Amino acid sequence: MKLHHRKYTKNYQDYILATLTEEDDGKPFKTDEDKINYLFHRFYNEYGWLVDRVGKQKAMTEWLSGLAINIPCYNHEIIELAVKMGSVNKDLTEKQKDQIVNNYFNFMANVILKMEDRQW
Repeated sequence: MKLHHRKYTKNYQDYILATLTEEDDGKPFKTDEDKINYLFHRFYNEYGWLVDRVGKQKAMTEWLSGLAINIPCYNHEIIELAVKMGSVNKDLTEKQKDQIVNNYFNFMANVILKMEDRQW
């Protein structure tokens, strides 16, 4: 069942934070705040140069499409995640599935960038 966008956005944010388990040195994160700090620290270190050229949204989309974090990247996994998070109904047409897959990294970038507003 499709949820209100605020609810499914929260579901995605929780999912993304759950994929971040430890820092680069193997030390586990203690709080979600630590995870968000880590996420944006990595993003700006690795793709900060692109932010000035194309904007934060496009730079984040590019970063994620390079599989910077451990989120689904195969079409069937993307569709399964969208259904599980409540952003779409189960009975999707092929056209709808294609739209979801084609917009996935841009959508995930938007979800992550909303976390930055919470953090900074």
